[in-house]
Amino acid sequence: MEELKSVNNKKKRLKIYYALLISVICIIGVSFAWFRLYLSQSEDNTLSSRTCFSTTLTEDTEKITLTNAFPLTNEDGLKLTPFTFTIKNNCDSYVKAYITIDSEYRTSTSSSYLLDSYIKFNISNKGTTTNPSLLLSSQKLIDLDDGDQGYKILTTYLGANQEKSYDLRIWMNSEVTTSQGLNKSWEGKVVVVTEATKEPPAAPDGWYDAGNGTILASLRDMNALEETLTVPGIEVSAHVLNDVENQSTSVSSSYQTYYITYGTGWVANGTGFDLTGTAVTADTYANSYSELVGKYLPSSSLYSAGSSVAGTMKNTTKLFNVYYVVSATSSSFTYKRIASNKNITEAVLASTLDNYGTSYYYRGAVKNNYVQFANKCWRIVRITGDGSVKLVLHNDNINGVTNPCSPTNNSSTAAFARYSGTRYDSLFNSKWNDNAYIGFMYGTVGASDYASTHLNTNKSTALVNLEMWYTNNLESYESELADIAWCNDKSLASIGTGYGIDRTNYAAYSRLSSEKTPTLICPNDNNGGKLSKFTVEDKINGNSSLSYKIGLLTADEVVFSGYAPEHYNFSTYLKENTGAAGWWTLSPYYFTGDYAFVWYVGQGILLNYNVGGNFCLRPAVALKSNVLVTGSGTSEDPYIVD
Repeated sequence: MEELKSVNNKKKRLKIYYALLISVICIIGVSFAWFRLYLSQSEDNTLSSRTCFSTTLTEDTEKITLTNAFPLTNEDGLKLTPFTFTIKNNCDSYVKAYITIDSEYRTSTSSSYLLDSYIKFNISNKGTTTNPSLLLSSQKLIDLDDGDQGYKILTTYLGANQEKSYDLRIWMNSEVTTSQGLNKSWEGKVVVVTEATKEPPAAPDGWYDAGNGTILASLRDMNALEETLTVPGIEVSAHVLNDVENQSTSVSSSYQTYYITYGTGWVANGTGFDLTGTAVTADTYANSYSELVGKYLPSSSLYSAGSSVAGTMKNTTKLFNVYYVVSATSSSFTYKRIASNKNITEAVLASTLDNYGTSYYYRGAVKNNYVQFANKCWRIVRITGDGSVKLVLHNDNINGVTNPCSPTNNSSTAAFARYSGTRYDSLFNSKWNDNAYIGFMYGTVGASDYASTHLNTNKSTALVNLEMWYTNNLESYESELADIAWCNDKSLASIGTGYGIDRTNYAAYSRLSSEKTPTLICPNDNNGGKLSKFTVEDKINGNSSLSYKIGLLTADEVVFSGYAPEHYNFSTYLKENTGAAGWWTLSPYYFTGDYAFVWYVGQGILLNYNVGGNFCLRPAVALKSNVLVTGSGTSEDPYIVD
């Protein structure tokens, strides 16, 4: 069955080829005739004792034979008996495996052969059909041996002594006509190409085995995992001047008479700034404002950046932010607030842990995480450990434009839910004088124990309004949404009992404000986590208290995206399309004894506010890992969910 051959060493990378021959005869359909396996090494290699090339492919089922077959729908094609095979890496090092189909007559123009564009396939993990069924001709070609090419139908990794099993089904597409398929033949072979590789990083579930065309595979193929340039929670994401949004401020008549301190540049001072080329304007702001264009100010407030006394130099060292003047008039100026002194733009996909395993999250001025779904534009926040793709609304698209992700459709309030007419702001809760009201859902007001206070029996105002938006916009898309856990972290910090009117700090308060250690792991609350982790049906990872698969981002997710508590950042992707509007997160802050507080995102800054405040609702959902998409993820060419 197996034969080892050596060929000339032509390339630096090492490959092992496996071929599974498939002969298909079309009568009015397709007939699978026979399978044969061979193994050949493509190159001569000088091997040390540490190098291993021993990978096997085992046929786990008998050959597939389809006689008198006919064109099938995807549903019927998936009912076919699969050809099941197992790939095993017998070595102590990792290999990367490409499973391909080498179509024998791919380049032929003869009318005797069935075209590759008429062939459908499905390759999924053994015992499943979770990957999409796709046209063979739509897959990317990769180089095989002897100048041949094969359609890449799956990419995976094999660890030391690891094996993986797959089910392969091939059928004729339902749209093939009699004239296209009658008395024609198709022949191909399945070729598994492996190459030596480093151990891949830990990844969300299914990342390395996602089927072609799925959103998970698209993200894998379009992104490289990177280290962050800044420390989440301590620093804001790094950015250069051009990536910062403009802001404007008016200058009152009192401050128009001030002399202004400025610098012509800056240098880093630890995590802060020192202005360089510092000076004070020779005249008042009203008379010298044009001289400030292109300069850096120590503050956007002229009270802090200037003085009514000529020649007075304000502090220009150890600054948290600096302010670059874009344009000015005698009574106003436009500026960019610089909050990172790295002088480089950060736009990365990075890794951390969540409740499901390893999560990949976007951080910084990211430009390739746009998704068009349900006639709206979304931004990908992260891939959760179970492989689901969490999105947050970027443009509600109330005007119904063709590409809601295009920058031409941006506006300062587009990223929020129009849940009732044009209404997009909401209280988090209509009452606030009890610990219960920090909850996305809450229990008994005035209760004398923690569990009763935070039992999920009453819906918050925010949840009621989110549900209204969901039923108006997403209910028909429910099958494409994942039931992930939404974290309304009710766990306690060091102060308080969490019930009644007892002064209480919640975990996200200390975690983000003082400890500066954000996490995507939703901690267990005082009742085993079930009070904090919201799901619809999943009772293992959540509380199954929600009616719909929708939530809000946590303050921790906002921090991982590029914010830091009490530090401004106008360059993160979450800032785009929000203007000066503030929006709620799902994370409790504290109960003061009189008021319940929750984290919210202000104008470029993460803050907290009484739940009776009126801020915007920015919906978040999660797509299943196997939804099909097209596109590259940019605003001009977003991932479009089929």
